[in-house]
Amino acid sequence: MKKTLVLMCMAFVLFAGYNMVFATEYVYKEHSITVASGDTLWSIAGRYAEKGEDVREVIERISAANGLKSRIIYSGQVLKVPVRVEAQDAMVAKK
Repeated sequence: MKKTLVLMCMAFVLFAGYNMVFATEYVYKEHSITVASGDTLWSIAGRYAEKGEDVREVIERISAANGLKSRIIYSGQVLKVPVRVEAQDAMVAKK
């Protein structure tokens, strides 16, 4: 019984460690857009969200990239939109 419990704990630790080491790290490229009349952060984020991605997460990325304190945007304003790019065999270094 004790050996089984130890083996299960070791398997869990190995599985968790593997997922942490080989977790998908997304790479983003900033795309600049000019806000058009009638645009909202929600509509812009909806255009750039990937299939199945929560639009609220895209809004957060846009807000962070532009240092937005509120969700109000204006016609003619230039926004940076982080767009996920495919990173086949890319190595990304974090500081």
